[in-house]
Amino acid sequence: MQFKITNISLKTFTSNNKNYNNINYTIFIKNLNTTINITKQYINFNIKNYLIDDHNYTNSNLNNQLINFINKQF
Repeated sequence: MQFKITNISLKTFTSNNKNYNNINYTIFIKNLNTTINITKQYINFNIKNYLIDDHNYTNSNLNNQLINFINKQF
């Protein structure tokens, strides 16, 4: 699979005495000719979750590839 990050945004907020930082990646998947959004979620500056918005195109193998791609980039 070939991936290209087309946008990155950051959302930060505090709730219940916890710091939340969500880094949102928009990624184009060339092989599928589609774009999906992935959120890397930190709570109190520790990675907690990866949230992928389009489950129509993704499966566990593709999810792992996307997460590895993001982690290698940043």
